[in-house]
Amino acid sequence: MYRAGAGTTRIDVRSVWFLLLYASDHLDRLTDRAQKESLLRGERDNDLLDAVAETFARDVDARIRSMMSVGYRPRTEALSRVRGRIDHLGTARRRLTESGRIRCRYTEQTLDLPRYRYMLITLRRAAHRASSERVRRRCLTTARTLERSGVAPVDPTAADLSKEQYGHFDSVDRALLRTSRLVRDMCAPEHTPGDVGLPAVVDDEPAFRWLFEAAVRGFYRVRLDDATVSAPSRPWPASGDPEHLAFLPRLKTDAVIRGPHHQTVVECKFAPMFDQWHGKTMIKPGYVRQIHSYASVFAGDATVTTSALLIGALVDGSTGRDLDIELTGIPVRVRQIDLSQPPSAIRESLTTAIAGWH
Repeated sequence: MYRAGAGTTRIDVRSVWFLLLYASDHLDRLTDRAQKESLLRGERDNDLLDAVAETFARDVDARIRSMMSVGYRPRTEALSRVRGRIDHLGTARRRLTESGRIRCRYTEQTLDLPRYRYMLITLRRAAHRASSERVRRRCLTTARTLERSGVAPVDPTAADLSKEQYGHFDSVDRALLRTSRLVRDMCAPEHTPGDVGLPAVVDDEPAFRWLFEAAVRGFYRVRLDDATVSAPSRPWPASGDPEHLAFLPRLKTDAVIRGPHHQTVVECKFAPMFDQWHGKTMIKPGYVRQIHSYASVFAGDATVTTSALLIGALVDGSTGRDLDIELTGIPVRVRQIDLSQPPSAIRESLTTAIAGWH
């Protein structure tokens, strides 16, 4: 069980996996419908890492069987025939002509690219952390296949990965890298010394806040077939001197769920939602003003009915409760999600939070 954020919030390991999965685009890219349905129904909640790692290994296998992207690396060596450009100074300095050789500089094709090295190390980590023997073997077999193809088992740096150049036919590699990062973040179930550290998000409150927002947005995007889920940003509906309006910040939402006849403005808080005021438990005033103003703006320029959902992570010692209220005619729900519960409970809480609206 992890503790994160102000308050603090207790988070089950499986819940971290759940958030990481829905915050990513992994479910959107799954082509195996049966596996996708299995994940959506919660049948793999106890072994989400195994499920994602197995899919990753299978996709890397498919990439190897197709045509992996090749790169070029510079080489300089003494040869018995000319290849590329002759290094005259190096040849003379080493007196290579006496042995019938010349020093040449040339480039050669290679599969040893940072992207494939990153995938190879990810497969090894997944094999170490997976609970299923079958998944471990699959990951190790794929890793060895990459090595036999000429990929070095050396983890690239962030700088190496940033220098990668992708062509028109490299979209598969981009997708594999995103899945690889997801697998790496999931390969960290305990606070113990070792080669595999915790993902930065676990000990970084702003990162976990982003993760919570992205996971809520991703969950509703995947679950709601008849609605679109986005995080629109727009200027406030204000008028006046443009020079003065330039000082106004933009209105940035965490999520807006738009259905055929209804829209819901969602605001996520990875922090305590309730405060004690003179011995009385109250929602933080700033949160009330924020969700009301956001919902009012979207209600003013929409032809469908509007509601609002203020959703937060339950923190230790919270004396608040779920609320259903109405602010200036706009239905508002306040919900706290207990991340210490298993993914099935989180899934149920997120679903019931918008029940009757979408």
